[in-house]
Amino acid sequence: MASRATDSGLDRLYQLPLGGFTEARNLLAKAAGPGGAAIKALEKPSVPAWAVNQLYWRERRTYDRLVRASERLRAAHAQALSGKKIDLPLIELQHRAALKEAADAVRRLLASAGDAATQATMKAVVDTLQALPCGGAPGRLTKALAPLGFGALGALMKRGATSTSLAEVVTFAPPKPKPDEVAEAASRAKEAANARLRELDRKAPALKKTLAAARAAVDRAERARADLEVKLQAAVAELAERRLAWERAERESRTLEEERAHLRQTV
Repeated sequence: MASRATDSGLDRLYQLPLGGFTEARNLLAKAAGPGGAAIKALEKPSVPAWAVNQLYWRERRTYDRLVRASERLRAAHAQALSGKKIDLPLIELQHRAALKEAADAVRRLLASAGDAATQATMKAVVDTLQALPCGGAPGRLTKALAPLGFGALGALMKRGATSTSLAEVVTFAPPKPKPDEVAEAASRAKEAANARLRELDRKAPALKKTLAAARAAVDRAERARADLEVKLQAAVAELAERRLAWERAERESRTLEEERAHLRQTV
């Protein structure tokens, strides 16, 4: 069993900048003595996994809010599958708001660390956030996770899930949301939609210019192609005429040579 000092060292390890992970891990393994082999074998996190780890270590309230929303959502789906009437749209709204807040926080953490929040990285980040909570110690992910499919709940229900097996997926039944929570979730969703609208409004003029320039370029290319087609047709016609002239000259040359040869024989 790991000592408290080792656990503390591991916690610090996963909070370090990603570039320093390997060196720090090796030093920690060396300091651990006989138990260092297991530490030395620890895998360096991927960028998305590292970014979600930082959410846990640096913005715990946002992380915990997402975990609670995810647990409520999973529990709500399980309750709905069992035939109970659940206000799923509201719980899904709360989860989406918590997910958006967490993804925005991860994007800021990546930016502050100097890492590019590329589309591929953020997709893996969002997939991982959707999979929370997951097995293992939080804050120590090494790979991006796949989001939990609620089809797993359906499979459990179809084969007559026991309370124990259902508890492996569902943490607790969703409490009835409070009015202030409903208002807060709706406000966050509206704020996120407005922010996205403002972002799209900012991008629209530049996109229109890009579209117009691309359309003009296509028109120029179409005109150039038409000109080339006309030139190609003229060149094909000229080639055909020259080929005919060459064939005529070749026939005349053969006839001349045959006549010359005949005359030499008679002289």
